[in-house]
Amino acid sequence: MIRVIGIGVKGRESLGKEALALISKTSLLVGGKRHLDEFPEAKAEKVLIKGGLEGIATRIERLKRGEDAVVLATGDPLLFGIASFIIKRFGKKRVLIIPNVSAVQEAFARIKEDANGVKVLSAHGRRGIESLVDEILRNDKTAVFTDDANTPATIAKALIGKSARGYRAFVVESIGAKGERVTEGGLPEIASVKTFAPLNVMILINNNRPPEKVCSPGIPDAEFAHNGAMITKEELRVISLSKLMIKKGSVVWDIGACTGSVAIEAALSGAAIVYAVEKDPRRVRDIVANRKKFGADNVEVIQGLAPECLSIIKERPGAVFVGGGGRDIGRILAYASRRLLPGGRCVVNAVTIETASRATAFFKSRKWQVELIQVSISKARDLSGLTMLSAINPVFIITGRKP
Repeated sequence: MIRVIGIGVKGRESLGKEALALISKTSLLVGGKRHLDEFPEAKAEKVLIKGGLEGIATRIERLKRGEDAVVLATGDPLLFGIASFIIKRFGKKRVLIIPNVSAVQEAFARIKEDANGVKVLSAHGRRGIESLVDEILRNDKTAVFTDDANTPATIAKALIGKSARGYRAFVVESIGAKGERVTEGGLPEIASVKTFAPLNVMILINNNRPPEKVCSPGIPDAEFAHNGAMITKEELRVISLSKLMIKKGSVVWDIGACTGSVAIEAALSGAAIVYAVEKDPRRVRDIVANRKKFGADNVEVIQGLAPECLSIIKERPGAVFVGGGGRDIGRILAYASRRLLPGGRCVVNAVTIETASRATAFFKSRKWQVELIQVSISKARDLSGLTMLSAINPVFIITGRKP
């Protein structure tokens, strides 16, 4: 049997009788130096966790019949802790978990704020900071286990770079140790601090988010700031979004974004980041206003002419929406298709037969899976106390799936 035991900030004093008894009787005791130093009298073979975990797993595998192991962890072993690795390697039946108070719980106790609804994230092992910042922006309350590369100051600067506002930030350092310290401030104050202790938890609370978000698809057109008819109608938007099949955490391009209605709904549906590309400055202002209204902080607005301006986007998309394209549809699709990830989808809305024909021919020429549908919608309106239907211009929706 492998027991994974969490140790609180008070060390040995934080453990109950059951945990202490298991440690005293175990054949193999695994842990970090700080944890192993709590048990100098232990007769078990002691193995220091240093570097990777494969060596630890190999040693546990060599246990003889009747021998067992205790793995010491910090706080809650299942909250970005070693227990997940142990369970994955040895299976649930061989593992017993005895948790303790987590560092996140201790940090919230220090700042005297409730932890209701908190999203707990870890910066460890990430390639770059972009995905971490995007997750923070999608949540009202976040706790982050930082690391040497993604320090609290680095995270604060990245959030400022994303125009994040209304955040209170707390950095709780060296919890339970002599150098324990709590730093509180706005993002600029945290960004200005040169060094924090390596063991810290960063808590971010956003008090500037709109009181509620519409998460269901098909936000009514009237809810968006827009210039007359220049908006993807809500019914067409729902169909187009369903064809995009946006995956949680993916990157989406909305080319010819107009008011940003598709971009905003894509952002609210789980995309990590959505790039809304629009050439008209008036419509760009509408996108910015709509982004603020719906709290879609993960929408990045790019003012420019496609496809020329698309080269400034570094992330490859998993889904691309093209709201028209006109005579440039071929050039736009040629560039977008090169950047689209394998298995990704490109959805084109077209009001003219020519654009629909070019988009369909483009996908077929590259042997993509292609679908073309025409959507005609009529809405009821009052006519002298009676009701009649008024038709909206039919729209072609062309979907191509990259092999």
